[in-house]
Amino acid sequence: MAHAEFGICGPGVRHRKESGLDLIFMAIGVAIFMLAFALFTRVSRAGDSSLSLPIALAALTGLALAGWETFRLWRREDDAALMQAGTLGFISLIGIYAKAPKGSALAIVAALAPLVPAALFAWSAVRLARHADELQRRIAQEALALGFVVALFAALAGMALEAAGLPRLDWAWMAAILVVGCGLGFLLANRRYR
Repeated sequence: MAHAEFGICGPGVRHRKESGLDLIFMAIGVAIFMLAFALFTRVSRAGDSSLSLPIALAALTGLALAGWETFRLWRREDDAALMQAGTLGFISLIGIYAKAPKGSALAIVAALAPLVPAALFAWSAVRLARHADELQRRIAQEALALGFVVALFAALAGMALEAAGLPRLDWAWMAAILVVGCGLGFLLANRRYR
């Protein structure tokens, strides 16, 4: 099980030592998948079908390696490492839909792909919170409440600015605002309960 520590700058969650190698191999698998996926879309647009199958197999191999290492982390119940794996997967897959032809089934699957590591992150965060003591839960609750309010205000401000004629914003920035709001909440709650 991971160790959760709350310090001045928020929660510090450390993964087990044996999970480090799994995270490295997972990152290698994600890199292989991303490179092969980009190459696959380029080859399929060019119409060269002789290279499509080996490149698609390389992409699936990278995805299988990342999935296997994530499964090993899950089986070990290392929630901190699973959170890191979910974050890496989400960041890696967030823009992959742009490489696929617009409106294709591949683009739809690629657009929904970041939700899998995001769900892994959320699930491991909930499991980690279940093992926290009362003070850690209270700090996390206050941080999440502040993050929600900041994100809600930012979404309403973004909607108003778009209605006023500013260009449409990319909604990926909302996740960053939520994370920054929660980080600020952790900082303020930790100072209060110090």
